[in-house]
Amino acid sequence: MQLRPIRQGGKEEGIESPYDVEARFRTKGGMSWMGYMVHLTETCDENAPRLIVHTDTTSARVHEAQRTGVIHDALAAKGLAPSVHLVDAGYMSAEQLIGARQRHGIDLVGPTRKDVSWQHRTAGAFGIDAFVVDWEHKRVRCPEGKQSVSWTDYIEGARGRRLKVRFSPSDCRVCPSKTLCTRTGPQGRQLSLHARETHEALAAARARQAREEDQRLYALRAGIEGTLSQGVRACDLRQARYRGPAKTHLQQIASAAALNLDRLAAWFAGRPLAPTRTSRFAALAA
Repeated sequence: MQLRPIRQGGKEEGIESPYDVEARFRTKGGMSWMGYMVHLTETCDENAPRLIVHTDTTSARVHEAQRTGVIHDALAAKGLAPSVHLVDAGYMSAEQLIGARQRHGIDLVGPTRKDVSWQHRTAGAFGIDAFVVDWEHKRVRCPEGKQSVSWTDYIEGARGRRLKVRFSPSDCRVCPSKTLCTRTGPQGRQLSLHARETHEALAAARARQAREEDQRLYALRAGIEGTLSQGVRACDLRQARYRGPAKTHLQQIASAAALNLDRLAAWFAGRPLAPTRTSRFAALAA
């Protein structure tokens, strides 16, 4: 038997199994599987039942950030677009922050991607946040007060429009803080910035992560982890009973409907939400 790769989005993808040619392999969070991925959206309003309002099914290889906009469009089409959407880091990106607000007026709340630069990982070093951007005059001031000498627009593949900012090598060579700023040798410090609107949206998102009231708000997102756990235990959510994305999606919709019926029954019966379980080790340590 010969298996030919299939094309998705202009790229060839190898077939993982002859039994389901659309199933894909993925490893995430220490777990590996072949098949599909479900994205659930539920309400978390106070004094109201927590109901699943949308179920999205994709190949396991599709990254979560690719579905944020699609999920928002589907919610808006049903008249269920939220004012605030709490998501985990996988669904967050600079583009999604802007797109959610512009298309549907949705405030997307979640952890931004970590800065992996050495400056961010070194105490006292100068990350991008330490520089002051003058958008009107297209200049950037470094922590030592020096101004940038060039400002260039460019397109970086899927990331879209970016700005490359350079500082004078002669300024950087004699700077007393050079070891905390750049390791480029004789060259000056260079910065790669998002466009203004995206840059400011990311800065605001990072700032709100540190505020106590926003941390309490984001803590509500943990409820979806309980939903996934309930789906796995009650509906065998991790096991696809059928082959192909259409039938798998139908199974996941049926599972979500079953969970909603159970939650409505609990709501009308006055049964409170179960408390978070405490492990034996945590209980012993307490």
